[in-house]
Amino acid sequence: MSLKSVVEKYKNFISLPNHTFKRLTNKVVVQVSRTVASETAYGIPSHLMMEISSACQLRCPLCPIGNDTFARTSELMAFDIYKKVVDEIGDYVYRINLNGMGEPTLNHQILDMIKYAKDKGIYVDLYTNFQLEKMSMIEGLIDAGLDSILIAMDGASKENYEEYRVGGKFEAIVSNVKHLVAARKKLGGKLPEINIQFIPLNHNKDDLDKMSDLVRSLGADNLFVKRPFLFRGTGDVEKDHEFIQTDESEDDGYNLYKVDENGASWQLKTKNVCDYLWTSTVVLADGSVSPCCFDYDGTVIFGNVAEDKFQDIWNNNSYKKFRQRNKKDWKSIPLCSQDFEGGCPHMYVQASDWLVKLGS
Repeated sequence: MSLKSVVEKYKNFISLPNHTFKRLTNKVVVQVSRTVASETAYGIPSHLMMEISSACQLRCPLCPIGNDTFARTSELMAFDIYKKVVDEIGDYVYRINLNGMGEPTLNHQILDMIKYAKDKGIYVDLYTNFQLEKMSMIEGLIDAGLDSILIAMDGASKENYEEYRVGGKFEAIVSNVKHLVAARKKLGGKLPEINIQFIPLNHNKDDLDKMSDLVRSLGADNLFVKRPFLFRGTGDVEKDHEFIQTDESEDDGYNLYKVDENGASWQLKTKNVCDYLWTSTVVLADGSVSPCCFDYDGTVIFGNVAEDKFQDIWNNNSYKKFRQRNKKDWKSIPLCSQDFEGGCPHMYVQASDWLVKLGS
């Protein structure tokens, strides 16, 4: 990581609005624990991913839900499970992201969930396909106190958007973004920050300039380019590779992969150890605790918050052994090295590599 990116990272951290003595001291403890990569994770993860929905109404071709390779049951997280986690460790948590595999707005208790975390001073954000059917949800997100929203809009035209976001309607997402911008202005606030995400795939990569114009015309705050990820594929490698750029001579800087006759491999340098084993965790829709948001099927589970306290799960024998193994030889762990084409992105991709902010 460059000095510039380190300085930017810490500037962003210092500017957070929810510093408290507990959060700050816990953050220091967590970072020390991560730096030495201790088997025991001292402190509480400062970032939680709460999968409030493992269901989705779209059928995007590379997504396990979209291509029917998803092995878990599609369900919505119960408010009691969510509340239990926030009650136990919310005083130490800076940020909760309301995502996992599914579409978070399908959970009819999402507004209560946002407000419950906000009442504890936690920064709350979500990623969404924003195919909302009820306009009341839009003002509800603002009233609940949502800090940031990232809206997946992978195309500047109906044809290009709907080719990948199968089941989504281009007119609907454009209309919903306009309503969100108008509602925020009407209510006189600056939140949530409204961000648009664009994934450049082979069929839509020429839309990037048009996306910048579209974001400005809609009144959204920022455009992020998300580098394409193959997930684990559909089972048809040739078809999967049709979505991503394979010609190195046309590399636009957003391609994470090198693709050849042997398959896809990451172009970035590997890390020595996965940061997330100390700094964050994932609570799946049924309450199961997984170390990684890319553990789609819940193959590595250390406990369930519906049955045990989070703190007990965070440093139980299974979690500690997993940290130790990841530090010693992460390539021996299927989840980290084999379960996705090219390997687990967390072992290659820094957060700053994943989403590229272009402004609006």
